[in-house]
Amino acid sequence: MALCIGPLDARMKSFRRLPSGWFSRAVQILGLVAVFGVAILAVAFGDFVREQFEGAGYLAVFAITTVASATILLPAPAAVTVGAFAQALDNIWLVGLIAASGQTVGELSGYYIGWTGKSTAGRMRGYDRVQRWMSRHGTLTLFILALLPNPFFDVAGMVAGASRFGLGKFILASWPGRAIKNLGFAWAGVASIENILPLVT
Repeated sequence: MALCIGPLDARMKSFRRLPSGWFSRAVQILGLVAVFGVAILAVAFGDFVREQFEGAGYLAVFAITTVASATILLPAPAAVTVGAFAQALDNIWLVGLIAASGQTVGELSGYYIGWTGKSTAGRMRGYDRVQRWMSRHGTLTLFILALLPNPFFDVAGMVAGASRFGLGKFILASWPGRAIKNLGFAWAGVASIENILPLVT
């Protein structure tokens, strides 16, 4: 019995010695793979999606962008998702606006973390810099960071929550920037896919 427990105990100890961030990295990688997979399927079966699952397609855009914005991920999934579904559903405007709404809802998680005063917020990279920007031009900072693909909006959301920047103001400042950005993603996705598909079919 001791011989069986020994190796198991050693394995458990080695598992506990793994870097604390390995699990979150694995989840992010799996999330990226899943997003790219869904986007490819949406493009490949665009006609079927439009005819049978159009409503579910829009719901998928909202769900994917919400989850992606609620976690710290690369901006690539949003661009890929929005571009692919805009082409599959043949609606640049609606997909772009739904994606902006989903991302805005997802970013409320960062706002909540800052609002609750959790110590993890202040340790985020770039927190002090974004805090200075927010203290001078809060609304403009949120709009610009929402407009441009960048990793700092998560931090800006935490700063907004911590500084008690009004929730309504937070949404009104960030949603227009996200809408413009996602409409750009949708247009670029449709344009690029329409140019690429003839080359591979």
